[in-house]
Amino acid sequence: MDYENEKVLKLVFPDNYDELLNNESTSEVIDYMFKLGSNKVDQLKKEKTRLQDESKQNIEQTQELAVNNYQTFIRTAECSREIFKKFSEAEERVEGLNQKLPEFSATCQRFLDSSGSINSARRLNSLTLTRNAELLEILELPQLMETCIREGKYEEALELAAYVQRVGSKHGNIPVIASIQSAVEAAWHTMLVQLLSQLRTDLQLPKCLQVVGYLRRMQAFTTPELKLKFLQIRTSWFRELLAKIPQDDSGYSSFKGLIVLLKV
Repeated sequence: MDYENEKVLKLVFPDNYDELLNNESTSEVIDYMFKLGSNKVDQLKKEKTRLQDESKQNIEQTQELAVNNYQTFIRTAECSREIFKKFSEAEERVEGLNQKLPEFSATCQRFLDSSGSINSARRLNSLTLTRNAELLEILELPQLMETCIREGKYEEALELAAYVQRVGSKHGNIPVIASIQSAVEAAWHTMLVQLLSQLRTDLQLPKCLQVVGYLRRMQAFTTPELKLKFLQIRTSWFRELLAKIPQDDSGYSSFKGLIVLLKV
């Protein structure tokens, strides 16, 4: 804006000068003032009446527009009020949702953790079902070991004990395996006692050597200890037999009984 225009504005609108400087319609005001400046005196006299008539006409048109569109204005106001109400409710709900989001997130995380545990348990159950036959065989090892010992199948019993020992060395941290290993060890001790007891009976040489072979494979004794144990048990058994030989004055019966024992 040039200097002359500013002077004109300040002269005509001394109270609203600062407001007009920052107004977008300032150029229109200046154009209108220049238009007035180019009018003749008669036109200037009529300008006031023209402006009054134009203002009156604008007011009448506005009133007519308001009357004709009264219902529209009412509906618009109601819609605006309803929209504002809905927005307020939505804002409150969003605020409430924001407050509950941390708790919801924590709940989802707990659900995920729980689902992971359930899924792991389900996979374990599926694997257990798939390997059901193998698991039953492992669980029945102590009972099978006892059956073999009871029926005198020491070869099979030794193989079972060796197998359980290998499994226990690899998976001894599993409670079920540890329990099976303990039960088999108890049966193993029973077999040891049973084999030693057989040495106190009337065994033929092949059977006696077989029992000694089982004892050696069990590794319950060192070789010198096993030899000593064998001699102790067989000597004790032999002395018991000697004590049962009847004694007489002639000594014939005793000598005969000794010959029988030596044949054994």
